[in-house]
Amino acid sequence: MSGIKRRLEAVSFFDHTGISEHLERMASKGWMLEKITNLGWIYRQIEPKNIRFAVSYYPKASEFDPEPSESQKIFHEFCAHTGWKLVCTSAQMQIFYNENDDPIPIETEPELELQAIHASAKKSFIPSYILLTLVGLMNVALWVSNLLGDPIALFSSSSKLFTGVAYLALMILCIVELITYFKWYSEAKKVCGQGIFLKTPNTSKFQKIVLTSILVFAFIWAFDYFVNGDLMKKWVLTLVAIYIPSLFIIVNCVKDTLKKLKASRGMNRTLTFLTSFLVSFGLLGLIIYATLFASSHGVFADKNEETYEHNGMTWIIHQDELPLVVEDLIDIDFDGYIKQHSSDSSLFLAQLDMKQYPRFDAEEYKDIPYLEYTITIVRVPQLYGLCKESILKSHKEAVVRNREYRIDEAELWNANEVYRSFDLDYGFQNQYLLCYGDMLVEMYFDWEPTSDQMKIVSEKLLNNIE
Repeated sequence: MSGIKRRLEAVSFFDHTGISEHLERMASKGWMLEKITNLGWIYRQIEPKNIRFAVSYYPKASEFDPEPSESQKIFHEFCAHTGWKLVCTSAQMQIFYNENDDPIPIETEPELELQAIHASAKKSFIPSYILLTLVGLMNVALWVSNLLGDPIALFSSSSKLFTGVAYLALMILCIVELITYFKWYSEAKKVCGQGIFLKTPNTSKFQKIVLTSILVFAFIWAFDYFVNGDLMKKWVLTLVAIYIPSLFIIVNCVKDTLKKLKASRGMNRTLTFLTSFLVSFGLLGLIIYATLFASSHGVFADKNEETYEHNGMTWIIHQDELPLVVEDLIDIDFDGYIKQHSSDSSLFLAQLDMKQYPRFDAEEYKDIPYLEYTITIVRVPQLYGLCKESILKSHKEAVVRNREYRIDEAELWNANEVYRSFDLDYGFQNQYLLCYGDMLVEMYFDWEPTSDQMKIVSEKLLNNIE
């Protein structure tokens, strides 16, 4: 819409001096604040002019109030008599402007102003930032748990890396804001009795750096996810990209509609929170159901790929290129194989899962040889030892089997090191860990490989894996 600008402002709730100075700069450029919403600050185009702004706080107010209280209206009328006109309100924050060059300040008692700010902060800013800090802390703890439990899955997933960085940044941002506020409040409290207005600290630059970094990483992740991901990943990413703004818009529409209908604060808050809960879980459930339904009905199958029906499900006949196939190792005349290649990749690691198995509807399905192997490409040498130890540890600690990797002959595999799975009850198994220069390969056979087959494995993997 012409003459309207919407911005996401990086300002602190308590930084009334910073907010006033920012709005004065915007007015000098020809933009007057009109409304503050959860989706951004809305400005209306005006003739550029020098205008004074002031931010006042009313602790008893709420974003769910249908209209200002009587005491607020009286205060607004008092301000209007001294030249201060109300711009807008946002919960406890009230913003005024004055076109006089040297207006009388709205707040003349530093102690009363500080009490109003702190009472308002305790009602909204402090609890919400503490909650966000705890959410960030829990997710960072989960990220660290994943790092200790399965570092390969973590470092090979750009999604997990991005969410870890995002929650860490969120936690740091909230902690910095809380520390900054309480430090300022403590210092302001000491001097307000002397009639001194202590200017609020401005963390706008820090907030912009953190938020910009998150947005840049989010864009890189989304671009890589959308370009290099398969059809299912693109589907999920698109639905999530629709889900997040839709949730915000729906919840805000409900809140604003209830305010226009003059619903009480309590009713508005209850219905808005209930809407948020139901819509968020409803949309997530719909996304999950739609994804599973589409997957089971072959929607994500490549148009060039065939499908078949088995046990009421649609299965894709994958024919992906694999660096090593069963036919390279044994002489077999069977054309019903599924060849599936999936991968996850980041700047640190790439994990490639290769599977070759018969169709589920094949005769004597269990007697047909299959091959399965996982390749981890280590792009950062410092992570090689961590990845190897993770594989050895996870194999030993697996609940469903009582196995461990033991050192085996490496020369036949042309590898730096080779480990073979050993079952404490049944002896050696046909499962191997092959260690090459920057590559770790977990091989699963359903037969015992010969020395010639071992050489073929190393040749195919070393020559065909980039």
